[in-house]
Formats: sequence, C-alpha cells, structure tokens
Amino acid sequence: MPVVAAVLQARMTSTRLPGKSLYPLAGVSLIEHIINRIKSVTDIDHIVLAVPDLPSETNLIETAQRLNVAIVKGPEEDVLKRFLMAADHVKAKHIVRICGDNPLVDRQLMRSLIHSHLKKNTDYTITSDPIPLGTGSEVAKVDALKKIATITKEPKYREHVTTWFHDHPTTHIQPNVPAPAYLVNKPYRLTVDTESDLSLMEKIFQQFCTTTSPLPDLAKVIGFLDTHPDIAKINAHIQQKNWRS
Repeated sequence: MPVVAAVLQARMTSTRLPGKSLYPLAGVSLIEHIINRIKSVTDIDHIVLAVPDLPSETNLIETAQRLNVAIVKGPEEDVLKRFLMAADHVKAKHIVRICGDNPLVDRQLMRSLIHSHLKKNTDYTITSDPIPLGTGSEVAKVDALKKIATITKEPKYREHVTTWFHDHPTTHIQPNVPAPAYLVNKPYRLTVDTESDLSLMEKIFQQFCTTTSPLPDLAKVIGFLDTHPDIAKINAHIQQKNWRS
C-alpha cells in the first residue's frame, strides 16, 4: 500500500490569535487534541508537524516530540514547500492536509476521503458537501503537489497548498466524497481563529472531553449545538478570511 502521511500545518505566530496552538482545552493543548484525533485514524501511516523554521516554534516542536510526531521546519509563507518536505521526510506518496486550527477535524470523513482517494487514484480528493468550517480535511497525491511546485511561484498557491486544484478544475479532482450525515448543512464554525472561537471550543471540550472519552464525538457535538443555540452563536458573527482569493 502507498504511504499516506497526515501533514499538520501549524505556527505560533498566527496573525489573529498568536499562540493558539498551545492553548489548553480541557487541560490539553489544542495541537495535542488534533494529533490525538489523527492518531486514531488507522489509515494514516505517519503524522508530520510542518512548522516555520523560526525560534517562535520551539514550544510547539517540543510538544510534537513528546507525542512522537515527526517534525519538519521550512519557509513560513511557502507552505507548499513545507508539505513537500514533510512528504519527503516520511517517503509519503499521498498526504492528508490538516490545519492546526481545527481540534474537531472529523475522523469518519478523513477515512472516507483516504479510502476513495486511493481507490480512484486521483490527484486531489475532498467533499463538496457543505460542512462546518474546521471539520474537513483534504487528500492530495504528492506527485501532483510536486508538479504544482514546478509550475508556479505565485504566493496564493504556495501559501495555501491546494488552491491550485480549485482554480484549475481540469486537474484530476474528486470532489464528490459524501460527508457524514451529521455534518451536512450544519452552519457551525468549528475552527479556532479568534477569542470567540476559543470561547466556543472551551464550552464544547468542557462538555465532551473526559479522561474516559478524550476525543469528542463530533456527531454528539453537532447535536449539542443544535439544541443549544445560545452556545452555537458565541462565534457565529466571525467572518472567515477567504484564503482562496
């Protein structure tokens, strides 16, 4: 079987909320929650934390080392290069792109994307279903990413890694992997980019993260938000930056 690596992109110098990667949720750092969720997906052979090569990342790197996660350090803005370095580091043929803002990335969807991607041998696999921001992931063939790296130096394609696929729909893309029903058409914002996002996550992890059940069940989280609109609206006013523009 071809090697599949989850590449987790993160940095401590976020413009809107610096240091969020190590912010504690239910006593565990945000980045550790993400790593633990990825570890539970048995279809993934390696996890690589891809960070900027800057002194600011020392504590983040130490956390990854403690959790036995591989680390690559590369250019801060050229995230595509970081991803290719990560793939090289573990000899991966396919990568699962996971953002360091998303402590509730959905594991069931991740598995579906990987299975479909490998079965159909596409360059890039996503779901086109509308799902909560912060719950999705993407799967890409490393050779396709290498080709993009040789074609363009344009910042929006180097910083955002998969934007090229969206702007060039003739590429071998598979956008029709169905998302789990509990995610579809749910309007919630489950990423961490602002203080309001953190406030919502604190409520969620307080409710669903325990020593006996450390990985919050996303179907239960969605059900909770459905029945607690006062909590769901904590960050509903936040406007997401359009990083594909």
